[in-house]
Amino acid sequence: MAATDRHVLMLQGPFSWFFTLLARELRARGARVTRVLFCPGDALFWRGPGAVHFRGRLAEWPGFVAALAAREGVSDLVCLGDGRELHRLAIAALPDVRVHVVEQGYLRPGWLTIDSGTGPASRFPRDPEALRALAGPPVTDPRFAASFAAFSAMDVAWNLANLALGWLLYPHYRHHMLHGPLAEWAGWAGKALRHPWRRAGRQRALARIATHRGPVFLFALQLETDFMIRRHGPPGGLAAALARVGASFRAHAPRDALLVVKPHPLDNGLAPWRRRAEAEGALFLDGGDLGALMPRLAGVVTVNSTVGLAAIRAGVPVCPLGDAIWDIPGLTGRDLDRFWTAPPRPDPALADALVRALANTIQVPGGFDGEGALPGARNLARRILDG
Repeated sequence: MAATDRHVLMLQGPFSWFFTLLARELRARGARVTRVLFCPGDALFWRGPGAVHFRGRLAEWPGFVAALAAREGVSDLVCLGDGRELHRLAIAALPDVRVHVVEQGYLRPGWLTIDSGTGPASRFPRDPEALRALAGPPVTDPRFAASFAAFSAMDVAWNLANLALGWLLYPHYRHHMLHGPLAEWAGWAGKALRHPWRRAGRQRALARIATHRGPVFLFALQLETDFMIRRHGPPGGLAAALARVGASFRAHAPRDALLVVKPHPLDNGLAPWRRRAEAEGALFLDGGDLGALMPRLAGVVTVNSTVGLAAIRAGVPVCPLGDAIWDIPGLTGRDLDRFWTAPPRPDPALADALVRALANTIQVPGGFDGEGALPGARNLARRILDG
């Protein structure tokens, strides 16, 4: 189908101008674009034609989007992730429409993901021979400057718009996150106030890791609100995963081994991860450069974080606890109890094939904000329309 015959329906995107840029690039290549706005925050970051407002209840949404797609001849659906209820229902209601799920890149930083879905819905193969067949040329990771302050400002603006006007203009809209914005901001404010103590604790933890004489294992936490945890993680979420890792480590790890628990850099501080980690006998590392830590590690355990892929690229053994796109025979070990004493190192050649296959298929250079936004929009538009 030619680009001029394509009609792209866009749902919710990142808290930035990225979907506006992506729509411009799609239209520049000849496609029609319609964007559904669900809340004032969506409208705040949208500029251009084709806006449609959905102000109904969730139960009305599947019928609304199916009618819209039939009336307008929609050929493609683009959304940020497939875990939000609005996105999940739309995908189910449009079985004949091409689905393009965009996310932060697996090969981050500097990459974006475009796929048919996450977890089992992904098109990406997990067979070693298929990876080798899909592998493209050697990969050089792109670098795009981005401002955390600018990212935070857009996040706050999106949420403030919803708090101020959502009740009036979109009364039935419900946020997909586990915590509301006021709770999130309170958590970040608490982290800021505790910064001197957190920094001192981080330095003590790093010193202990540096002087520890036995093997060091890392359990990398993720965001509880992440749908990779909520939909593709183990039952009970991160708290249950931490308890399982702690129990297995105490029962099966060598006596001189050290377990380190590290929270996600964007963790809001609301969950008592330090207390939970220490209750499992682990050392809590609040921040720090993960890349610098990799050479010291005997192994990494995570649910399905991209930290696992970073460890594989660094040659560090990895044990996934959930559904992970990088969980491939020859690269990971899934027996947690055996992992502490016999962590299998990833095959370097297969790891290289995985990276090159990802870059050649479901990854494109770019970012959702900063210098990577425009090249990311152009690359995604090209991949959406060209296949």
